[in-house]
Amino acid sequence: MTDKQMKTTTNIFGVINLFMTPLVFMTMWNWYVTQIGAPHVGYWLSFGIVLLIDFSIYTPSYLNTLVYQDSHEAIDFKFKKSIGGTTLVVWTLVLGFLIHLFV
Repeated sequence: MTDKQMKTTTNIFGVINLFMTPLVFMTMWNWYVTQIGAPHVGYWLSFGIVLLIDFSIYTPSYLNTLVYQDSHEAIDFKFKKSIGGTTLVVWTLVLGFLIHLFV
């Protein structure tokens, strides 16, 4: 895969993660947390909560400096990180659904 294709794929997965993470958070919240009396949350509220959590735990590091580089190593790192992030979100939803079936 060329660097340009990897950059494009990374950007696509980044947008998917941006909108899919709040969906998974909302689904998990409405399946589990409402069982103990918390109110249901909508998509945009969960989007805000996820944004707040991401903002709260963000820590700059050496790895974040790779974001601004165009070397093959930096592009490969961002590509693998975006694929891993999407995989984590999908597996969270799948495992949450399987647990939800038995609750």
